[in-house]
Amino acid sequence: MQQASFLETAHLFMPLHESLIQLLKEMEPADWGKPTLAKDWSVKDIVAHLLDTTVRGIAVLRDKHFADSGPSQQDYQSLVKYINQLNASFIVAAKRFSPEQLIEFLELTGPVHTQLLCELAPFEKAVFSVAWAGETTSMNWFHIAREYSEKYHHQLQIREAVGKTEALMTATFFAPFMQTFFLGLPYLLKDHHAPDEAVVALEVTGSMGASCYLQYKDGQWKIQQDLLLNNLYARSVMPADIAWKLFTKGVSPKEIYPMVKLEGNQALAKQLLNLVAVVA
Repeated sequence: MQQASFLETAHLFMPLHESLIQLLKEMEPADWGKPTLAKDWSVKDIVAHLLDTTVRGIAVLRDKHFADSGPSQQDYQSLVKYINQLNASFIVAAKRFSPEQLIEFLELTGPVHTQLLCELAPFEKAVFSVAWAGETTSMNWFHIAREYSEKYHHQLQIREAVGKTEALMTATFFAPFMQTFFLGLPYLLKDHHAPDEAVVALEVTGSMGASCYLQYKDGQWKIQQDLLLNNLYARSVMPADIAWKLFTKGVSPKEIYPMVKLEGNQALAKQLLNLVAVVA
């Protein structure tokens, strides 16, 4: 599937990691048990999940070690089930770790994983494809951006639970996160048709917001790099503090309808709200 041009995120991993460690060291004991937008996961569970994915990333990239062969069936729902089981098994084991141990382990492994990601050649084939964008093969730059979006939104879930989101809700961190998610829009709209050269827009408002414009041409939706207001066929507009929760399944489209502006073709405008840029 055609994707937008190279999106660079590798330089953001260390600042993001440092922000996480600082946050965790500042948290009160009661904060670790607080509920989060990640449904059944507490703050401590999300921290454990971040450690899990970091350690798994090191095992694969540095040591070429894979836990197993993956899901038995090559379809998206089987992948979702497999990933959920993988995640859940570590969360259960991590109940034995203290918060202090989780911080220590993350301090040790975070920079190692970051370095490995930074050493990847951006335009070589990634070890894993970005399934939520409909890809069976992805370039490393997209894999790295996907990893960034994972680490970013999970830290934001922690910060939301403890009331400290300001450090991450900046243009520097938020815009690349949202631009990564936008790469899933052509796949989301693949079965939705429009007049030739029609434009659909998804706009996330605010000083740290971002916008994506897609044009329908020759039976395909393609992301356009320039702002396109001519032939605007449908548009969805939402605030940043809603967008990140919506696209990570923290809230449902039905819950946020009153806070979203839908223009033009309603079916397409509403379809944009169904973007899920995580394996879930």
